[in-house]
Amino acid sequence: MYLNKDIEQILAKHFLGNITDQEDEILRKWIDLSDENKALFQKLSTADKLSVKYKNYTEIDSERAWIRFKKKHIRSSLIIVLRYAATLLLPILIACGMWYFSLDNKKEEKREVAEIVLPGISQATLTLPGNQKRVLTGCSTSPINVNKSTIAVPHNGTLIYSPIVPEKITNSENEPERKQSEEIKAGNNENNTLTTEGGNEFWVKLEDGTVIHLNYNTELRYPVRFGNHERTVYLKGEAYFKIAKDARPFYVITDEGSIKQYGTEFNVNTFSPGRTEVVLVRGKISLSATSKNKETLLKPGQVANLQKNNGGIEVRDVDPATYVGWNYGRLIFNNTTLEDIMQTLKHWYGVNIYFEQESLKNLHFTGDMDRYGSINPILQAIAQTTNIRISIKEKKVIISSFN
Repeated sequence: MYLNKDIEQILAKHFLGNITDQEDEILRKWIDLSDENKALFQKLSTADKLSVKYKNYTEIDSERAWIRFKKKHIRSSLIIVLRYAATLLLPILIACGMWYFSLDNKKEEKREVAEIVLPGISQATLTLPGNQKRVLTGCSTSPINVNKSTIAVPHNGTLIYSPIVPEKITNSENEPERKQSEEIKAGNNENNTLTTEGGNEFWVKLEDGTVIHLNYNTELRYPVRFGNHERTVYLKGEAYFKIAKDARPFYVITDEGSIKQYGTEFNVNTFSPGRTEVVLVRGKISLSATSKNKETLLKPGQVANLQKNNGGIEVRDVDPATYVGWNYGRLIFNNTTLEDIMQTLKHWYGVNIYFEQESLKNLHFTGDMDRYGSINPILQAIAQTTNIRISIKEKKVIISSFN
C-alpha cells in the first residue's frame, strides 16, 4: 500500500472537511492506484460500523473503552493515518459521523457546536521610551527607529531588532554623540515593552539573535541593546525562549524569581498567581527564587515551579511537548482537567466559559489539537470522550451533563 506522510495528512484533512481542491485531486489519484488503497479509504469512510462497535464499549469506563476500541477494531496502519487529527483519533472519527453518538442514542443529545469561533492573531503593542505606542500586526512592515543606534522591523509577525552602523567619529565636536554611543554599547539605554492582549501572540528577535514567542496576555520588557556583561529581560505571562549563544548569561526575571542560562530553549509561564513555571527543552538553566540566593539546576525534560510565598522550587520530570506545544501551533492536553483546558481556550479564542455543574471541572481529557483552527473540533472531541454536552452561542461556551 502506498501511504506516505503527505497522503496521511491529506486523508486527515479530507475527513476533517478542510481539504483543498488540489489535495482532493491527489487523494483521488491515490485511491485509484490500487484496490488496497481503495479498501482503506472505504474503511475510514464507514462511520456507521465504527459507531456500533464503539457504542458496545462505552458501557464501561470511557477512557478504557476507547483504548480497547482502538486495539480491537482499528488496524495499526489506520492509526498512523489518523494521528494527524489528534491523539485518541477523535476528530477523524467524529468527522466521519460520530459527533452524534451518545450512550442512549437520543437525537436531541447532539454534541456538535454550530457556531464557528476562530483563534487569536499575530498582534502586539510596542511601547517605546516616552510611552510612545505602536500597534503591530502580522502584516506590519514599516521600520521603527527605536533610537539612534537600533532599528526594529516587523516582518511576518516577528519584530526584528538590528543595529544601525554609526558614522565614524572624527573630532571633539561629536563628543556628545560619542558618549551616547558608548552608553548604548554598555547597555545603559531605556527598555522597550512588547505586549500581547486578549487571544493574540507575537514574536520578537532581539539584537543578540535571541527569539522569543509571546503567548496571549503577555508582557515582555527588554533593553534595545544588551550590556557588556549580561542580557536581562522581564516577563509577565507566557513565552517560549530560544536563546542565542553568547558569553553573556541571559536572565529572565519574573515576580517569583529568575532563570539564568547561556544558550538554550525553554518555556516560562507566570499565568498562575504567585507561581512561575519553567520547562527546559534543551540545554541547561539555573533558577533562583526572589527571596533566596540558592540556585537550582534544571535538566532537559524537567519542569520547575517557583513559589513566591515561600521561595520554594519544586522540580519533576515531564513530557515537554505538553507544555511547549503552543509554540509549535498545537494545543496538547495530557490528562488535563476540563477546568484548566477551558481556561486555555478562554484566553486563546476569546470566549466565556460557563459550567452548569461544578463537578464537570474535574473531568480529564487527553488530546493533540490544531491551535490555529477553530474551537469547534476541540469542544466536540472533549464532549465526545467525556460524555457531556457543550454548546456555544455568541462566544459563550456552556458545559453541562446529560443527567
